[in-house]
Amino acid sequence: MIHNEEHFGQVLRRLRRERGYTLRDLDELANMSKSKIQYLEQHDGRAVSLEDAHHLDDVLQSGLTLVAAIQRDQLSALTDVARVMLVGPNRYTDLAVTMMTTGIEPQGVNAVDRRTFLQGASAGLAFPALALEATRHGVGIAMSERVDSTVDEWTEIVHEHGFGYMTTPPDEMLEALMIDVVALQYATTDLDDDDSKSRELVRVGALLCALTAMTLANLGRLREGRRWWRTSRKLADQSRDARTQAWVYGREIVRSLYEQRPIGAILKMVDQFESTASTPPQDSMLEFVTGKAQVLALAGRRTEATECLPQLEQICEQLPRSVTADGDSIFGWSMDRLKFTQSYVYSFIGDYPMAAKAQHEAIKLYAPTYVRGPAQIELQRAICLARVGDAAEAASHAEAVISRLAAGDRIRPIIDLGFKVLHSIPSSEQSRPEVRNYREFLGFTKEIEA
Repeated sequence: MIHNEEHFGQVLRRLRRERGYTLRDLDELANMSKSKIQYLEQHDGRAVSLEDAHHLDDVLQSGLTLVAAIQRDQLSALTDVARVMLVGPNRYTDLAVTMMTTGIEPQGVNAVDRRTFLQGASAGLAFPALALEATRHGVGIAMSERVDSTVDEWTEIVHEHGFGYMTTPPDEMLEALMIDVVALQYATTDLDDDDSKSRELVRVGALLCALTAMTLANLGRLREGRRWWRTSRKLADQSRDARTQAWVYGREIVRSLYEQRPIGAILKMVDQFESTASTPPQDSMLEFVTGKAQVLALAGRRTEATECLPQLEQICEQLPRSVTADGDSIFGWSMDRLKFTQSYVYSFIGDYPMAAKAQHEAIKLYAPTYVRGPAQIELQRAICLARVGDAAEAASHAEAVISRLAAGDRIRPIIDLGFKVLHSIPSSEQSRPEVRNYREFLGFTKEIEA
């Protein structure tokens, strides 16, 4: 867990001391020199490589705590840089120069090493990558003043992130998003507020912010994630694009189910969208109807939840092939997501035969290389086992499912479902050895959320 205002070095020092290690102990365990560990404990995440953070997280058994600390430090620094907000035809070049001259590189890097650092060879940090991306955009603008090409490129960029989100570890995903969120701000400086091209870039910004919100939550940074959701909603409304509004609001409702939001607050979001939204195309309502069905099921409103499922099926039947074939993207929709929603709803309203049927059909539809969706289905299966009285099997099955996942795939929805399995086991069964082991295992996964 990262405490407020702690930078990477402070987190590392605290974790080391909490585990009773001296600098020499950690030196031997991590096969890392004592002087390097001392250096890392004195600096924030801008001076640390992700490789070192992953290695120390493994040694200290701290999940992704140190990796998350790096991302937090980098995001804070990028926010400072974004305030510069240079304008004019050379704004991207100015941004790159600002990155190189405002002390963003780690303290202690001398003039000889600076060139290597700025090329990104020192740690693969977001800042050299951002300088590189800023330079690339600058070349594009210098060679062509066509705003249309800028809009098209940003549309392509956000779609690429949609594919990357599904499989990329959240620490890497956040770094990639930070680069483009900052760079996008410079793409909008010479467009009119009410221009259609400007609104298209605002739409892209809404989607990037939503992806950032989900990624932050996947790293356990729920409070920061909620702030990004607010910005995403604001930009979606500003874009005046009904499809984007429906997707952003619907996606936030779905994610709120896993991000410790009160059920009453999520239901209020559903009511607010239905009462204030314009009339979006029916096929853009998939995310919203999905979220509505799931929150109603969690709230115990069985009839209303099941009434959403035929509506969802009807929308799916009308989807063009271009949408259903895009299941590898968070922005697409494939039939496994329909089966996922059915499984979720039936699991929580207590229709276990229908839940089992949906789970079986969902598993068959997932691509062999995709592990997160099947893991969530298996955890829903464990919830059903717990609710029908097989506590030992539910706990053992859930632990096995989560244990098989790589750290980068233990995202927030999976960990939250893992806890829902535990909470579905009756209090009278909580003393079983398998359940106790599972509870202890989940205590470890909390570190991964941090």
